[in-house]
Amino acid sequence: MTHATAVQEPTHLAYVSEPITKCPPREKGRLKNLIEKVSQALAGPPYHTRLYIPSLVTSPEVRDHMLPEHVYLLDRIRVVEADYMLVAADHTSFGIGGEVEMATSLGKPVIIFSRDTQLSRFLIGTPANIVHATDGERYYLKYRDWRDLKPQLLPVVETILKDLKAPRAPGVSFKDLGRRVHDLRIRRNKSVEEIASKAGLRPAQIKLLEQPFDAIREELMTYHNSADLDLGSIHLTPHQLEQLTHISLAALNRLAAALGTSLFELLEGTVPSGPPKGPGKEIDERLNHLRQVREASLKVRAAQFDITFREYEKLYAILVEQFLETPGKYSQKKNNPRVIPEKEFLNVLASVRRGEVD
Repeated sequence: MTHATAVQEPTHLAYVSEPITKCPPREKGRLKNLIEKVSQALAGPPYHTRLYIPSLVTSPEVRDHMLPEHVYLLDRIRVVEADYMLVAADHTSFGIGGEVEMATSLGKPVIIFSRDTQLSRFLIGTPANIVHATDGERYYLKYRDWRDLKPQLLPVVETILKDLKAPRAPGVSFKDLGRRVHDLRIRRNKSVEEIASKAGLRPAQIKLLEQPFDAIREELMTYHNSADLDLGSIHLTPHQLEQLTHISLAALNRLAAALGTSLFELLEGTVPSGPPKGPGKEIDERLNHLRQVREASLKVRAAQFDITFREYEKLYAILVEQFLETPGKYSQKKNNPRVIPEKEFLNVLASVRRGEVD
C-alpha cells in the first residue's frame, strides 16, 4: 500500500529580474528555459521558493495594454513581497538596474548571475549583492548553462534562507502614514502639487502615498484575464505596505516640513488639529477626493479601449459627475465607490456609441 507524499507549499518568494524589452528573441527562449529549471530546483526542499517572473505577467507580449505606471506598481509590489531577488544579467537592461536599486533600498538580498565576462560595476557594486558578501571575491555567478549555474546558485540561496529566519522589526503602516499625510494636507488647504513642490518630490509620489491600497489593488486587477496568465492575489503586510511607498527618511523629513509638522509627529500620528472645519467643508473635501479617484479609475478603463476625446467627455459626465450628484449613491457600502466596475463602464460606453447620450 502506497501513501501519497504531502507537498509543502512554497514559503518563500523570489523576484526574477531579467532582460525583457531589448532582449533578442533567441535569448528570450534560452532564458525562459533556464528560469524554468531554476524554478523547479528552488520549488522543493530545502528552498520551498516560488518565483515571480515579470516576463510571464507584465511583459509587452503578455499585456501590451498595461499602463507603464501600473507595470511599475505591480512589479514593485512583487519586489516588496519577495524575500530575495535573482538577477539574470545576461544582457544590458534599464529594468534590471531599476529593480536591483529598488531591492537595495528595501534591504532585499540580490543574487546576480551572468554569462557575460564583464558587468556594470554600478550593478555588481550594490551593497545588497549577496554573492560578494558570501565569499568577498566574486561579484556574480558566471555560468555557461544550467549544469554550470546550479552548483553555484543553490548554496547561495541556502545562505539567504538562513538569514531570513531572523525576526524583522515592524515599521510604519503605509495606510496610516498615507492617511496622515492626506489629513494634514487637507487641514492646511494645500494641493498635492504645492506639497510636492515644497518637499522636493513629484506629485505622483504624493498621490501614490495618499491613495488607499485597496484602490491600487483594484486598478491592477482590471488587467486580470481568465484567458491569460493570472496576476495572482495582492496582499501586503503593514511592514510591506511601508516599503511600497519608497520614500526615504530625508524625503519624509522634507514632507513633514512642507506639511507644517515634525517627522516625529508625522510618524507617530500626533497630527496637529489645525483650524476647525464645518460639516459642509468636510463633505466637499470627501467629494473632491472621490472625484479624483473616480477620474483615475475612468482613465484606467478608457486606456483599455479605443476611446475618442468626445466619448471620454461623455463618459466622465456620467460616471464621475452624475455619479457624485446622485444622493446617497456613493455612500452604499456593498460596492467600492472609488472604482468604476467594468460592467458599468461597458454599458455606458455602449450607450454613448449608440447615440443614446447627449
